[in-house]
Amino acid sequence: MVEGLKAEGYERLRAFDGQSRLSTYLAIVARDILADRLARSFVETPRNSWARFERFFGADLRRRVVRRFPREAGTGQREDAYQEICLKFIEDDYRRIRAYDGLGSFAGFVLTIAERVLIDLVRRDAPRRRLPAAVARLPQLDQDIYAAIVWNMHPADAERLAMTMRGRFERDPDAAEIGIAMARLAELVSLAPGVASPRSELVSLDNSGEDGEGLSVPDSGGTPEQQLLDSEEQQTRSSLLAAVKSAAAELPAEEQLYLQVVFSATDPMPAREIARAMQLPVEEVYRLKQRAQRWLTEIAARLGKSESAREKRPASSV
Repeated sequence: MVEGLKAEGYERLRAFDGQSRLSTYLAIVARDILADRLARSFVETPRNSWARFERFFGADLRRRVVRRFPREAGTGQREDAYQEICLKFIEDDYRRIRAYDGLGSFAGFVLTIAERVLIDLVRRDAPRRRLPAAVARLPQLDQDIYAAIVWNMHPADAERLAMTMRGRFERDPDAAEIGIAMARLAELVSLAPGVASPRSELVSLDNSGEDGEGLSVPDSGGTPEQQLLDSEEQQTRSSLLAAVKSAAAELPAEEQLYLQVVFSATDPMPAREIARAMQLPVEEVYRLKQRAQRWLTEIAARLGKSESAREKRPASSV
């Protein structure tokens, strides 16, 4: 640490401008020095550096997951998102981490990658969300602002949105640009956060009351179309599970054990719990998850093709 502070004629210390406490500034500088050391370790001994990386950045990554998924507490989705970020960092022998070229802050580099992964997850995991047609015709900045405020309940504050949007575009938009974009949006749609659940409660229109006004009885059963979709989804899940059980015997023993541990849990298990159950390093669990996801995707694709072939087959005559 001392050598880092002395480097290049105390360059890091000479940059102190007095606008904050010296102790705060030193804490930030110390973090950057440790982060640079961590970045070098991934070039020299990458497989021995992951545990240190996760300890160093784990809290920051989880805070960003919470910010991106504010309403998913207790659902397991936040843990899945955190593990997905870890998978992206680990895959291809830590390719993304080792791509750091030494320019700028390593911590900023890592958190920018994590933010982009989270943006992709938000877009992937909200398939039923559709941008209003008027918003979909606007620039990407306007669309992201709409999603941040309406879907993710981000405060409608241009300064704070400017910080949130950093790293998403080739050039970071400033607060003035975001303010103009918000004004454009406000002319077309409401920017109030959406708090309704995906499946709205329906109110009965039957005039069953004595006064003829009818009773406002919530119907939580969903529309007939939704019930049909739910039934088809359940049938697809059952078919997929049967296909997985049939094909799992061909997998290596370690991958079979991983699937058994995951599928036998009543709630989503964090990677560290799976690692303890399997007596493996946590980074190896992330690799197993990645392989299992690819394998399940292939099973689902094969199942989809066979279902499609059955649907196209002409019905037999009676």
